[in-house]
Amino acid sequence: MTPKKKQKYFKQSGVLPVYKGKVVLITARGSNRWIIPKGSIDWELTAQESAAKEAREEAGIKGEVLPAEIGTYNYEKMGGQYKVRLYYMEVSKLKKNWDEKHFRKRKLASPKQAIKKVVPAAVSKIIAEFFHENRHLIMAHKKKRKKAAKKKKV
Repeated sequence: MTPKKKQKYFKQSGVLPVYKGKVVLITARGSNRWIIPKGSIDWELTAQESAAKEAREEAGIKGEVLPAEIGTYNYEKMGGQYKVRLYYMEVSKLKKNWDEKHFRKRKLASPKQAIKKVVPAAVSKIIAEFFHENRHLIMAHKKKRKKAAKKKKV
């Protein structure tokens, strides 16, 4: 009997970034698959701080990462097992230039579009549950846009 090779286990964190009611999606490096920013948790940072750092580097976004975890998912890659903790990020700024701009595309998508486009499926499920449970976030943003549009007409 051959001994089983011990699988490596990695902890990561990421964000569900929302800017003006839209989800900020990025492409995975080297592909056109739409994902959300995530990466390894730096030993000197909290999971939320690491997620904010990844969002800044990968997507060129700044904002507030809320402390409550909104979901977790697992995946395998190159013989390793990854567990990702996701947090909600209220994006305040989209930078024109950022560290990985030349490796990734960035787009804003409605929550419905994001649910359809993002991979893996576990992330789609977390996004769907989050927006279902937090419908008031979308409604509040729609009301703000309507008020702004009325002011412009006057």
